[in-house]
Amino acid sequence: MVSFIGNVIDEAMREISARSQKRIYQNDFLAWKSDILGKEYYEKMEEIGQMIAHPDNGKTRTAIKSANGTGKSFILSDIGTWWVTAFEPDESLAIFSANGRDQIERVIFTYLKNNYGYMKSHNHEPVGWINESLEWKFTKPDGSGNEALAFGKRPADTDIVSSFQGTRKRRTFVGFDEMGGLPEDLFTAAEAVTTGGDSRFVGIGNPDRRATPFHRLFTNKRLADEWNLYTISAYDLPTMTGEIVYQDPVLQERMLTSGMTTRSWIEHKERAWRSEESDGGLKPNGLFKAKVLGEFPEEDDSTFFPESDIIRAVERDIEPSDYIVCGVDLGFAGEDESVFMVNRGGHCRIFDGDVAFHNDEGTVIGRTGGVWTKSLPMETARRIHAIAMSIGADEVRVDGSGAGIGVYDNLVEMREFSDRTYSIYAIRGGTASSDINQWNKLRDEQHDQLRKTLHTGMLDLDPNDAVLRDELLIITYDFTDRGAIKITPKKELKNEFGGSPDRLDALIYATCDLSFLGGPQAGDIVTANENDYIEDGHFFYAETAAIGW
Repeated sequence: MVSFIGNVIDEAMREISARSQKRIYQNDFLAWKSDILGKEYYEKMEEIGQMIAHPDNGKTRTAIKSANGTGKSFILSDIGTWWVTAFEPDESLAIFSANGRDQIERVIFTYLKNNYGYMKSHNHEPVGWINESLEWKFTKPDGSGNEALAFGKRPADTDIVSSFQGTRKRRTFVGFDEMGGLPEDLFTAAEAVTTGGDSRFVGIGNPDRRATPFHRLFTNKRLADEWNLYTISAYDLPTMTGEIVYQDPVLQERMLTSGMTTRSWIEHKERAWRSEESDGGLKPNGLFKAKVLGEFPEEDDSTFFPESDIIRAVERDIEPSDYIVCGVDLGFAGEDESVFMVNRGGHCRIFDGDVAFHNDEGTVIGRTGGVWTKSLPMETARRIHAIAMSIGADEVRVDGSGAGIGVYDNLVEMREFSDRTYSIYAIRGGTASSDINQWNKLRDEQHDQLRKTLHTGMLDLDPNDAVLRDELLIITYDFTDRGAIKITPKKELKNEFGGSPDRLDALIYATCDLSFLGGPQAGDIVTANENDYIEDGHFFYAETAAIGW
């Protein structure tokens, strides 16, 4: 009997202690993330986390504009985890949204799952379970069924305002990732479910675009007075400040190398994304402001490709088609790359294989992937031919400017390539456009074609190709005296980007419309001599026998 009573008392004391600890964590998010998740934040992130969790100014809305690689999605997920585990589950709900389901799944819910797993493995049993439908659920103690603790959702633009209705609890947290690309109606939907005093609305994002709801939060005084507004610059990071976040050197090094923006990356962008001023100083361009300083570009930063369209292309999932069109941008000197882009019905990726290429005697002289540097025209032709034949390409379009025409001539005229089963085109962007009143040169017309294609949502771009995304974002434009579009000259882009936009050019070649040439179209069968070619002022092209054009 004494032993039984003692066990009951011990269990009661453990429960009292657990409840007391839970109350402490409810009032101290920073202690919770250290004790329960084993995490520490750098100084700026600690300040933001404290204000989100425990606003001492009465503002329950927080917006954070940030440079690249600062851990902003990381803290959004940590706050969400604290929200649904440190408080009573039947009173707490976390809702996450972003510019697409893929972003919610790959970023936010990956972090949530990591947190859940860490807690479980360290004897901090988290309530419920996380499924593959972007839901964190638990079974209600009264046996009335399962209920959501957290979920991720990006509703269709036609159903945004009504999509969150009825999905609130006494304590509702709404977290927006990539807030800069989200529409006004999604803000309205969030406001509709965070009406309680214990609710929170938090948004994070890169300040890539002006004239968006995200931009207005930081520029409209009335809105700014209602929000906690923060900016995280890359210069706030421990990689730049030298701040010691973890006393354990192993944990400190792990933090510095776990995806946080590095000093070397920042120093490269200081050279690549700034331009000389007349007084000899350096002026940051729009990309440097957004990606390094965490600031919005100036009003006169004329970005050509809207980021919302780029994000849509990154989020798209297009089934690759059987017809393969390849675009090859050529680089022969310096840091410029040759890039082989493969377009399968809008599904566009840099060739990621590894194939052997041969000399004219059939001897293997090397291997190639889809990106290479400092290759002479003959070797470049051999690389292109090897890749095109290995994937069964239908069309190959190569940069026909400068030394590129030598690559084209080799592919057309040299006997060692006589087995090719693909059409070959040389594209010269410096020639006249099809309408000089709309586009200054063919290059400008091709950029505009890509802009329109992106806007229609007909492209699926590699979400892991950050270089291509940056190249799209850096393109700016002006107008000629007659009102024609004029894309920023390549020599200026080289100064701003630290090199030529090779991946973008390859994408343009792989996706541009050649139908205005007339004659046979894709799927037609034609017969021509392999050495015949036609010049029409825009393109050189040649055909092998019986090839679909």
